[in-house]
Amino acid sequence: MIQDFLNELTNYLSGQSFSIQLISWLVIILLLIVGFYLLISLLFFPFMYLYNRLTDKNKSNPLSKKDVLLGKLTLKIHGDSIGEVMEIGSKEARSTYPAKFFREKDRLSGLKLEKGTNVIIIEFDDQGIALVIENKNG
Repeated sequence: MIQDFLNELTNYLSGQSFSIQLISWLVIILLLIVGFYLLISLLFFPFMYLYNRLTDKNKSNPLSKKDVLLGKLTLKIHGDSIGEVMEIGSKEARSTYPAKFFREKDRLSGLKLEKGTNVIIIEFDDQGIALVIENKNG
């Protein structure tokens, strides 16, 4: 069946100009490549989905919920938005974490902390987001 189709296609294209033949074969080759890519993607999708669901999602390096650390904002926090804080208070390597306000009243009042503001990391929530307050002493 496929061989018959290829024979008919070859016979049809042999009557066309060289440029039409070239374009037709390039389109056929590109369609085969795209089809192969889609087939491989569909075959490996379940395995990659399971791999992503079962592997570590940056849970090996967040600090414990009980650590209180000093940090500096690398992205501003405004109201209920999520910024980024770089932990600078420990003697270990610096780490960055997503950050939001610890106090609900800071979130609701629309308080804004600019980039470079020194903060205290109070704790981490279940998603690994650092909950911070402004460090008024530093």
